Amino acid sequence: MGEHDPEKLKAFWEYCEAWKGLAKLQMAGNAAGLAYCLTALNSASPRYNTGAFITLFGIGLLLGALFFFIITIVKAGMTTAIVAREPPGGGFADKASHFFGLLGLWGSSAAFVAAILLFIYRFSIT
Repeated sequence: MGEHDPEKLKAFWEYCEAWKGLAKLQMAGNAAGLAYCLTALNSASPRYNTGAFITLFGIGLLLGALFFFIITIVKAGMTTAIVAREPPGGGFADKASHFFGLLGLWGSSAAFVAAILLFIYRFSIT
């Protein structure tokens, strides 16, 4: 079959690493928010109910991890296809990866934004 195109492989890896960087940022932001909420629970007198924040940041963290996991799976599958010089599959697994990847990407972002907006709303109205 011949050799694979190393330039295509390198370009694809860089593409995946950019998306994985976004997933890491999503996980870090949601983890920081969750950690702050959990430390507020440990304070002697919590100033506010943190349940909604814990829920939103927790969901965002889990969805960010899902997005990171899906990108890693896609990178491995496409790397195998590029090296083997085979066309990428279009089966159910690829469609499921695409769906869950989008769910992780947008769900994590939406949960983080919702938590921040809720925080702003709760503490801007006094």
